[in-house]
Amino acid sequence: MKRDTKIPVTVITGFLGAGKTTFINQLLQKYPERKFALVENEFGDVAIDTKLIKGVDASQMFELKQGCICCTITDEYELVLQELADRFPDVEHLLIETTGVADPAPVIQPFFSDERLKEIYAFNGTICLVDALHFDEIPEKEISLKQLAVADLILINKSNELTKGQHEAFLKEIGKLNPFARMIPTAYGNANDVELDKVMQKIRTAFDFVHFPSVHQHIETKLMEFGTPIPKEEFLRWFSYLMDVNKRLIYRTKGVLYFEDEPFEYILQGVGGNFELTEGDLVIEPGESKIVFIGKLSDVQFN
Repeated sequence: MKRDTKIPVTVITGFLGAGKTTFINQLLQKYPERKFALVENEFGDVAIDTKLIKGVDASQMFELKQGCICCTITDEYELVLQELADRFPDVEHLLIETTGVADPAPVIQPFFSDERLKEIYAFNGTICLVDALHFDEIPEKEISLKQLAVADLILINKSNELTKGQHEAFLKEIGKLNPFARMIPTAYGNANDVELDKVMQKIRTAFDFVHFPSVHQHIETKLMEFGTPIPKEEFLRWFSYLMDVNKRLIYRTKGVLYFEDEPFEYILQGVGGNFELTEGDLVIEPGESKIVFIGKLSDVQFN
């Protein structure tokens, strides 16, 4: 069905832990009157990230959970995009958040190659977040470099923790990789300086659509579930040790936890050996705690 007005679509990418979900929440707060829809890709079978998004109606959040979006681009992806437009004709902007290990090329390509989608959507550009403080320590560096290379707008997250010299050197390094992108320094995923309607900076080239399917086949996920509330202090001792010992193997952790004698759910976010717990919603009855680990997990002892 041809629409009178095409839906702008923005792809948001960046390596694991770069701050994509935090940025999306800030972006939604910046444009409170705009009606957004979100396609959320989870690496693994459990939708943790969708619990962290505030500002998009649950019915307008579409989850792709069968693996990394860049490896499972099939008719399912294009059908989801068509279904979204059919079900929600009043949607004003579509955001697509890829997993942290996604090559954005096959995510972008359908908006230029599929005639049906070209009638519905207008590609608005790609925003890439990069953790400037830990960029040199990022595992799977080739994935991050590809994400940066195809971006129209690069948000240099945690730039507030760099010295002036470090910041200038980082800008120069990224500028060599992608001289066409606009770069904005930010902290905590702040979206204040992002003009969502002025993202796309570059003409798409063949490089933007080249996909390397084997780039992260060795990355695994593991799900841990706890059917009853967890003793908090005991959990924190175990989890702190696990993350510290395996900080080069566990790239990313995220979860929703319910502790004994606590009235709130807790959101777990971790990158490398660092993690934080933040208080979530007030709950009447505790649910099932779930933690997702992403990384090279074959050598990690979880017990």
